[in-house]
This record gives sequence, C-alpha cells and structure tokens, in this order.
Amino acid sequence: MVPRTLFFAWLLLTFLGPVVPAIAAEDVIIPSLEAGKQLQLPGILHKPSSDGPFPAVVMLVGCGGYAGGGPNAEHQSSWAEKLVEWGYVALQVDSYSPRGPSLICDYAGSLTISHDAFSAKSYLSTLPFVDPENIAVVGWSMGGMAVLKIIDRYFRHKAVSPFKAGVAFYPLCYPVYQPDTPLLLMTGKKDDVCHASLAEGLKKKYTDRNWKPELSLTIYPNAYHSFDLEGLTLDTSGHHFQYDPQAAADAIVMMGD
Repeated sequence: MVPRTLFFAWLLLTFLGPVVPAIAAEDVIIPSLEAGKQLQLPGILHKPSSDGPFPAVVMLVGCGGYAGGGPNAEHQSSWAEKLVEWGYVALQVDSYSPRGPSLICDYAGSLTISHDAFSAKSYLSTLPFVDPENIAVVGWSMGGMAVLKIIDRYFRHKAVSPFKAGVAFYPLCYPVYQPDTPLLLMTGKKDDVCHASLAEGLKKKYTDRNWKPELSLTIYPNAYHSFDLEGLTLDTSGHHFQYDPQAAADAIVMMGD
C-alpha cells in the first residue's frame, strides 16, 4: 500500500475525532443543464446540526443509482452519516432517476455524471452553511470513473473551478491527461469488474510524468469489487462482488488521513 499522504488531512477529520450531531437528511433538487435544457437532479442533503460554514463532499453512486432504496442507498447513506459525524456536509447525487435507461455504465456515462458533480458543487456553493472553497467529491465504481474526469482539467471548461480533492473507489481507470486535483484511489487486487492493473498503470503514468498533485493509490490484496458494501456477497454476469471488512475499515482510515 502507498503511505498515507498529508494533503488529504483536510478532507475528513481524524476517525477518532469528536462526533458532530446531525440534522435529518433532506431531499433537494439540484439544478443542471443538459444539451441546453434544464434538468432537475434529485439529491439527498446531510448536514451537521450547527451553523457552519462546513466543508462539503459531493457523493456519486455506481451503476443504477440509489433511487428506490436497496444496497446502494444504504451503502451511500452510511458513508454520508460518517461524513456528517466528522463535520462535513454530504450531498448524494442521483444521476439516474431523471434519465432512466439512457444513462449507461460506460465512458460517456461517466462524463455525464462528472457534469452532474459540478452542478452539485455549484448548488452547494449557494448554501450559507457550506464553505465554497472546500468542496470535495467521492465516487464509487461508475461514480469513481466520473471522479477521474473531474480531477482532470482536460475535461473541464476553463471557467469552472476544480474540486478541492477527489476520492475514487474501485473505478475503471480510463486514461487521465491533465490532472490538477489531489486524488485518492482505492481498489481491490481481486476486482474482476474494474481491474487493479489499470489503476497500477495510472499510478505509473503519474510517476513517469511527475504529475502533481500526486495520486495516492491503495490496492487491497484480497478485496473484490464493492469491498466496502457491508454484507455483500454476489456472483452475477461472470463477476464476483464481496464485502471485505478489513479493506472497508482501512478505507475509513485512509479517508480520515
């Protein structure tokens, strides 16, 4: 594993730090534009109970989204609760409900989700209890793929300001061209959906080109896809998905460091 890096210390408070009380989660609408037309993205906003301003995190889910409940919704909500306990506003973004089957889990889909993330960032920046200069983004699987676009200025309009940092859980690592945002990437060596070898190749590219800020990469040797989704054991479409409590616990610490 790669040594933990200090530049992520701002992102989440120490895991053993004080717990901050939360208020009830709130359903919100995130205004966005797609192909020149207005699009309303559903979101779930979580915040600490005091006035702030707080740093914030935009949360991008994997294929299928979280609408209608189920494992994806419970998984992301548990992370949102941790973020709020550590003193962060958390915004879950539902990219799937407004689009239905037209949003496919592929390269183009990850670009779409990355655009949604910036809409969510703009929305958060209007809230009086959010510090607009301290907004990060985290994504899982398909959402993690989107994070790799978000941290790359090649895919971003010059007038759009970057996120403070990005965290990607087990993404399919498409090429990165001009990274300009700190990135933490965690994946499993046994992941047969988004292979760890692509993450290793991305890390090598960072090293060979001396890109800054650096990529902090952790590969868990016994972990599969969705290693932080508690209770999961699933075989489908020729792939294996499994919860790994050791990797999940370390991922919490990595986020906290």
